[in-house]
Amino acid sequence: MEVFRLKNQLSAGSLQKLKTRANKVRSEENILPSECASNNDLVENIKAIIDLVDRNKLDIEIVLFVASLRLLEIDEEVAREPAADIFDLNSFKAWQRNATKVEIEKWRYSLGNVERKDQYATIYDLLTSTVGDDYLGLLYQCLSVEGQKSDGGAYYTPSKIVEDALRQYANSKNETFLDPCCGTGKYLVYAAKLLQLRPENIYGFDIDATAVKLARINLLRAFKCHEFSPRIHCLDSLNDLATGEMFCETNDLIGAIDIIATNPPWGAYKNCGVSPQFSHQIKSGETFSMFLAKSLSLLRNGGHLSFVLPESILKIKMHSDIRKVLLGQGRILKIAKLGRQFTGVFTAVIRLDFIKGAPNPNWLVSIEENENSSRVEQGRFLSNDNYAFDVDVSANEEILLNKIYATNHLTLFKNAEWALGIVTGDNKRYILGVREERSEAIFRGADIHQFRLGEPRSFIHFTPNNFQQVAPERFFRLPEKLVYRFISKTLVFAYDDKQRLTLNSANILIPNIPNISIKVALAYLNSSVFQYVFKKKFSTHKVLRGDLEKLPFPVISKYVHDKIEGMVESILEGSGIREEVDDIVFSTFHLSSEDAALIRGEVRN
Repeated sequence: MEVFRLKNQLSAGSLQKLKTRANKVRSEENILPSECASNNDLVENIKAIIDLVDRNKLDIEIVLFVASLRLLEIDEEVAREPAADIFDLNSFKAWQRNATKVEIEKWRYSLGNVERKDQYATIYDLLTSTVGDDYLGLLYQCLSVEGQKSDGGAYYTPSKIVEDALRQYANSKNETFLDPCCGTGKYLVYAAKLLQLRPENIYGFDIDATAVKLARINLLRAFKCHEFSPRIHCLDSLNDLATGEMFCETNDLIGAIDIIATNPPWGAYKNCGVSPQFSHQIKSGETFSMFLAKSLSLLRNGGHLSFVLPESILKIKMHSDIRKVLLGQGRILKIAKLGRQFTGVFTAVIRLDFIKGAPNPNWLVSIEENENSSRVEQGRFLSNDNYAFDVDVSANEEILLNKIYATNHLTLFKNAEWALGIVTGDNKRYILGVREERSEAIFRGADIHQFRLGEPRSFIHFTPNNFQQVAPERFFRLPEKLVYRFISKTLVFAYDDKQRLTLNSANILIPNIPNISIKVALAYLNSSVFQYVFKKKFSTHKVLRGDLEKLPFPVISKYVHDKIEGMVESILEGSGIREEVDDIVFSTFHLSSEDAALIRGEVRN
């Protein structure tokens, strides 16, 4: 009856959200990966189970054990006596493999006494053959609290990403595969499907004990006709895997693996124990960088590595350490730009494919995005500031960028003052939707448009002592200043001569470039030339001071300067034409009409 009641609720639409367990510290929504949305049976099944877990405060690991046992029965690995107690393994007969039986018995023993068996039996009965091969990993992800997944860097990896990463090795003569942060084993299962490896040569490690149990079941299900014990174990790969120390049981993996592929955790390394031995190479403390460095030590010469990584690894200064390590230890085969792939995650991602061996500066790296591909010399990355992987720059575009920078120019470096917008610490408390007496307008990044600020939509009582972080008030009250969007993939700068306030999504710039007024600086910062340079050399989802300080302001005559300034004043008054400003900016860099057309086309795209 419980199953039918839940199905009726789902049909009626009364279960709108996937809630987390009631006894979790954070109460946030669970997110079902978008790639599963088209499978109505699967979505309905996951929602029903989450509702049961939430309302009855069921133990997630027991739920996953029950799901694993049911899938093994569906696979005909074992037969269950009708209406038998699912926690009494004596009621399960005809085990096809001893390895599967041992795995389930060990897990059942670790659970101890189970109460409310009837509610878990309801979950057992909910599972049918329609749930699919990747069900256990998906169920675990959906039962996990969203905040906890973010803390641990654990997100469901879309099947297509995993398959694309491994299919390229399908016909190669590789014998060993390893995932150092395997989660529930998705990469391991696809390695089993595509690479024709022996199961004892597939290795997986993860710090999450429950995920490891699921990965072991998943790999056994992938090799239905093999009797083996999965080489998947619970440990901290960064500290405890193949350390090289005496008595470390996994030292035989050092320099021995043919293929390592994974979607590693992202974010600062949070283990409070001993830092990984190779951490002197990775100054950033970034977890995915440490997993890359660790994996390089496990690969044999000529071995291949494939990692899913945030796009920020390409250019952000803090990741220069791992870029230097990669460039020193082999050749980048491919950087595939994948865009946003993870439900609930803003960050765009890439897949980086790498081969360990002697570096080759003339090596051509394949850059792929959608249906487009290009190739760039790896040696160029070595000569870039902070070893940036400027993958958006083709050979012809590099020539154009060099032409722009060849112009005699100045920069904002040591020629500007900078200030952050206000961090209130509690926007709900301090930010007003309507103007009150003695309040004043405050502008967010979204309120900034090129050249001018939009109409104010937020207001605040300016009480600096109440706020979490406030720049010195003089920055806000200057007779004129520039403000710009901080979270943006393009340059958006506005002029302010009304001493207005900004929140922390809108930063402040006061340029002091010799012989260039603030309005002329504004023209260049919003120009197509600077948009092009920024996109090709620096663009991430943030406009960083260090990148702005590298933009080239050409040395110009007073006549040209005054002409640009007059045009900007017309734009600020609402009568100027931006394209005319662009035309003059192009001429100050001695760019041809063909150069200008290419830049304008790229910026529009």
